[in-house]
Amino acid sequence: MKFNILDFYKNYYSLKKFKMTLTNKKVLYLIYDDNYYYYFNNNFITSNSDINLISFINQLNSKYNLSISNFYPVCFCNDTLVIAFKTIETNSFLRKIFYTNIDKKYQKLISFHRDEYKVNFLSLNVKKEIELSQKYIGRYRFHENVIKKYFLTEEKRKKKEYWNILDKFIPNKKSIIDVSCGDSSDVFKIARKKDYKLIVGNDICINYLDYKNYKDVVFTNDDVEHNNIKEKAYDVAFCKNTLHHMNNLSNINNLLQFINRISNEILIIEIADPKRQGGLPKFLNKYLYTKFLKDAGTCYLSEGEFRTIINNNFKNHKIEYSKFNNVLGTYMIARITNKE
Repeated sequence: MKFNILDFYKNYYSLKKFKMTLTNKKVLYLIYDDNYYYYFNNNFITSNSDINLISFINQLNSKYNLSISNFYPVCFCNDTLVIAFKTIETNSFLRKIFYTNIDKKYQKLISFHRDEYKVNFLSLNVKKEIELSQKYIGRYRFHENVIKKYFLTEEKRKKKEYWNILDKFIPNKKSIIDVSCGDSSDVFKIARKKDYKLIVGNDICINYLDYKNYKDVVFTNDDVEHNNIKEKAYDVAFCKNTLHHMNNLSNINNLLQFINRISNEILIIEIADPKRQGGLPKFLNKYLYTKFLKDAGTCYLSEGEFRTIINNNFKNHKIEYSKFNNVLGTYMIARITNKE
């Protein structure tokens, strides 16, 4: 898939449009930090539209000594798409200017960005997820390349059985989004097999996004509670092991309503509370995921709680429940479709 940024964000996001020309390029990037300093190179950084954003971020980090942690679409200025890159404050090679001192030509854009997006990525839960992913990315790679390969093997995790479940429950449609893909590529493989035209992998932590091995996947970095994705943008939404990363029941409900808003069919897979399961699942959760990998998830659910929350959020839907067990514990599954 050739990733055309302009077409993707036009078709799948509701973005404000300003009648003003800031550049003759198709994409303009705002790079800013927590203190609303903006980083410049020849009046921002611009490019044409066919580019892999994760790859581009890595290039910018290397070239300009940046540490970009998040990205998201802001608006359109005439036909130019504006995308924001949030960086950790650093001694970059780029010029750094406080927002009040920026050229008047860009003041309207900067004011809009500050007013509309100043709450993005500021929740304690999201910040914690991002910071831990950056700090302990080496541990996650060790987990992926060593622990999973030699100890928690595909056979122990019953991957073939799991793939068969995905193949059964993911319908033959055209577009799918994994709303918190992390470093998992299972949905991408199934969607490829079913010849999906658009495959999107979203995660709040960009360190996990495997753009090198999945160049046909569009990667996004949206917060599941604050974003501008269009209503019913996708045929299918997939959500695995995300509910327990929410802060509380209110955040879980927000996540489920977000999934319901952006898609027509939904597949949710969530591991049951390891502490209440006991045994090896409890041990792995405590020592591998919590202590070693610093997993930020705390809001685990029992099977009864899972079903109650799903039923309450999808009252006008057809819900099919199932379960899957492996060495890590019991996975609760809900396939949700509109009754019509």
